[in-house]
Amino acid sequence: MRCEGPKPSSKSSSSLSAAATFVPPLAAAHGGVAVPFGMAPPGVATTADDARFCMPWAAAAHFENWGDSGIVVTSPLAETASTDVDDVSGANHHDAQMGGAITQSVDGHDNSLPVCKVESRDHKAYIVELENSRSKLAHLEQELQRARQQGMFIASALAFDLEYARWLDEHQQHMNDLRVALSAQIGDDDLGVLVDGVMLHYDEMFRLKGVATRTDVFHVLSGMWMSPAERFFMWLGGFRSSELLKVVARQVEPQLTEQQLVGICSLQQSLQQAEDALSQGMEALQQALGDTLAAAAPALGPSASAADSVTNYMGQMAVAMSKLATVENFLRQADLLRQQTLKQVHRILTTRQAARALLVVSDYFSRLRALSSLWLTRPTD
Repeated sequence: MRCEGPKPSSKSSSSLSAAATFVPPLAAAHGGVAVPFGMAPPGVATTADDARFCMPWAAAAHFENWGDSGIVVTSPLAETASTDVDDVSGANHHDAQMGGAITQSVDGHDNSLPVCKVESRDHKAYIVELENSRSKLAHLEQELQRARQQGMFIASALAFDLEYARWLDEHQQHMNDLRVALSAQIGDDDLGVLVDGVMLHYDEMFRLKGVATRTDVFHVLSGMWMSPAERFFMWLGGFRSSELLKVVARQVEPQLTEQQLVGICSLQQSLQQAEDALSQGMEALQQALGDTLAAAAPALGPSASAADSVTNYMGQMAVAMSKLATVENFLRQADLLRQQTLKQVHRILTTRQAARALLVVSDYFSRLRALSSLWLTRPTD
């Protein structure tokens, strides 16, 4: 479909006119004011470094109410650690009481100086042993904390994979109902209920991804929860909206009116601009992160001290961590763009066209998953 085509006619409906001008998702959240690419939205303060990564709708506060996971991850190691700490503390307390009793008996023994010296040396050895035990205990607590955090990330990733698999099964059922309804030629009102149900189900998927992104952004970014062929086309943790719109447009174009074609073409151009801005922002982030890590290398030369190298290393790593946190915002914006694309297409098309478009999208990803299965089971001899 070529998007240089027809001019909008005077018969365009208000809904199609609104759809033809695509308002960036977070621009709408700031009063509908369009924000130029590369600038932060109104009311969002940025530093010199942060401004390099600001997207048209970058506002982290907009995403704070996307819902919580409701998943409480516990670790048996944590419970064991708690019990061990109590045991060690109790043993130390008992030994301390014994040490006090020995001291008192020595103080009360006034006719044997050599015995006092022996008991004093034993007490000092106990103090040293107690300090060593405390040091080992602190080290154990640190190891348990690391294990607890690692276990939480693993559990969260597995939980999202399972939730997505469950969502995919439910999605297939929605698609089956939609296919049967189109074949039965049911009325637009009943068909609209099914279409709205599918849109709500997509919202649930984006909610699940938002929770997973907050917990383990790199798992979502890697796409390991998708099939291999889907990962081949993946862009920022999901599908590229402009490419998916092309797939839909090829199937429904013969049924589109002139006004609908204008809306689709306008949406296509807006999506391309938004995707380019996000891609450029990610490239700038990668470059800045690489430069920061390179600057963390220890200084060489006779004037360089170990203390200065450690200070520089810790400072640069802190900067790298703050830059890395920006990845989460990029994924959230990309998912919001995908979600808004589905809603915009739904507004432009009629109910029956929207139902067919949803089936086209579902069938496209089904073919990608089927291709993955064929690839994984191919003969390797």
